[in-house]
Amino acid sequence: MDIESYKLDIAHFIAKECLYKPKEKYMFGKLAGTRYPSQYYLTSLLYDAAMMEKIAVCFFEMVKQEIGHFNFQLAGREWSSIPLLTGIPVYMRNIYHIEVNSFLIRKSRKTYGRNNYIEGKVNNFPVMIVDDLSNSQDGFLHCHKVLLGEKIDTIPYTFSVLNKYRKSYEENMNHDRYLGDQYKSLFIVSGDDIDAARSN
Repeated sequence: MDIESYKLDIAHFIAKECLYKPKEKYMFGKLAGTRYPSQYYLTSLLYDAAMMEKIAVCFFEMVKQEIGHFNFQLAGREWSSIPLLTGIPVYMRNIYHIEVNSFLIRKSRKTYGRNNYIEGKVNNFPVMIVDDLSNSQDGFLHCHKVLLGEKIDTIPYTFSVLNKYRKSYEENMNHDRYLGDQYKSLFIVSGDDIDAARSN
């Protein structure tokens, strides 16, 4: 299957529906003291059923080509990874008849009840960490640390919908800046793809 048209559709959707530019020149970032002229809000993409199907197809084709098997489970940090953790396994099961387990990693350990970091059932397969954005926040690093602490193995790949980097950062394009080079980053579209979609 040619997934390039799906990638193009995803890039155009993000450029049109998910890139927010305020009337003011800059807006506050999540990190103290940061300001940005625009920010990505991928919720509209991730909760659009048709786009989620395209994301799942891209995931399937990219993993098949790069890794060659699906003997792993998915995990991601709350809350941005939830659509990926639910949508991808459902699509994989229904369309490709492949079972892919997933579970959620909390931002902080519960202070009551089970005192847990992980929500969901963990199986014996190693984990691929997923998120909506790479090279944006420390979500991948947080998940890596929690999995390490819980003694859960990982595979040396992460998956995201959008890698914010552009070719000017080519030496880092295939790795998340917070996580480092121990994991290769699989992503559907990059900052360059969004720039191209905006210019069309």
